[in-house]
Order: sequence, then C-alpha cells, then structure tokens
Amino acid sequence: MNLNKRVWGIPVWFLALVSIGLISTVGYGAIVEYVLNVPSTVVVVQADPSLQLIATDNTTVVTSFAFGSIVQGGTGTWSGYLKNNGNVDLHTFSISSPDIDSVGTVTWNMPTSGELGAGKMQPVIITLTINQTAGIGSHAFTVQITGSPTITGPTTIVITANDPSDPWVRTWDITFDRPMPPMGPGGYHHGADIIADHCSGDIMSFNWTFSAGAHYMVFDVTQTGGPEYGTYSGTITINGHEYSFSGIDGNNLATIEFTI
Repeated sequence: MNLNKRVWGIPVWFLALVSIGLISTVGYGAIVEYVLNVPSTVVVVQADPSLQLIATDNTTVVTSFAFGSIVQGGTGTWSGYLKNNGNVDLHTFSISSPDIDSVGTVTWNMPTSGELGAGKMQPVIITLTINQTAGIGSHAFTVQITGSPTITGPTTIVITANDPSDPWVRTWDITFDRPMPPMGPGGYHHGADIIADHCSGDIMSFNWTFSAGAHYMVFDVTQTGGPEYGTYSGTITINGHEYSFSGIDGNNLATIEFTI
C-alpha cells in the first residue's frame, strides 16, 4: 500500500518571471544649463521565453542607450521595441527598478495586460522621472522588465478510480494547493474543495482555474472499511497529462504535483 503517493507531472510551460536587466546611468543637473550625457548599458539575460529591446530600425538588438541629461523634477525617455524572442505567448507585463532608491521612478507605456505573441514586437517608450530632491550627479540603477504567460481558460481534470472489492458509494474528495482537511462526521473531508459521490469505476470530470506555475492536488476516496474492501487505483488526467495512483483509501491519499 502506497502512503501519500506522490506523482511528478511533466512540466508544461511555466514562467514565474522573465526579465531584462538594464543597468542605467543618468546625469542630471539642478539647473537647465547643466548638461551631462552618460551612456547607459543594457544587459539581456537569456531566458525562455526571452525578452529583447530592439531599436527603432526594427532590427538592432539594443545594447546601450542614453537618457541624456535630466534636471531635477524632469523626465527623459527611450523609444524602441520590446520583442518576445521566445516561443510562448506573453500576456502580463511590468517594469520596475528595485535599486533606484531616491533618484526617481521608471515607467513605460506597455499595458499591464495584453498579448505579445512569440516572435512579435511591441513599440514601447520607457520614461525616467527624476525626483525634485534627487542628488545631483550620476547614478546607476537597474531597470527590470517582466513578462509572463497566463491561463487563457479553465484546466480540465478527469479522474478514474476503481476498486473491485468495494460495492459502496464513496465521496471522492479533492483539495488544491493545500492539505486535505481531517475526515469528519459523515465519512468525508469537511472543507475540501470538491466533494462528490461516486462508485468504483466511475469517471469524474470537471474544470478548475489555476494561475500559471506549480500546483498540487490531493485526492482521496473515503473508503474506511479496511482490507475487506480493498483500495482504489486509477488515473488523474490534467490538461491531457496522465498521472497514475494506487493504494488509495480513507487513510491513504494521492498527491499529484503538476505545472500549468
């Protein structure tokens, strides 16, 4: 009998974070006449899917750019394209600067939610706004651009479970991304995400919506009659990927780990 059987799934595309690190240096003065141009460098961190900054000629991968000189309280911009150089469509985007401190803020015109298909480019304008109280001089900081895929629809889950020795109706109890609650009065796990009555040999099919990333589900058939009624075995299919389990009863649960 397998206790808490763990079955590892075949990874689907999972992207917690895709980033381009931009090491930016900018000079600015307290008065308009003050001029200092310091080039900025762009370091592209390889990832899959990968992001690139492309120049306005639609071809050149950007390796450096200059905001120029910016006065206190002023802004500077860089224009070009953001390219999804990977093979997974991206749908959510953000830009930040974790170490810019009191210098200012970095924003852009890329929508938070949209679509940047694999191999596609999107025009972007990156804006650096300098704080009124920022210290005069040159400052280096990192600009981080992120893009990630999202789930476009519900995930389909199909469960089959069979125990030829068990003639009774049982509840098939399921939780997602949390442990199964203890079994309570009535012979089922009160507070489970799904509680459904089924017989041996049934097929249970339903949809569930997940965020992109790693998840797990806990499945139990609440057969508590002991060896006289045997144990359950079967399969759990998640978006077409099949995971097998065996030895399941009220005291032995299956834990399925998978990635969306």
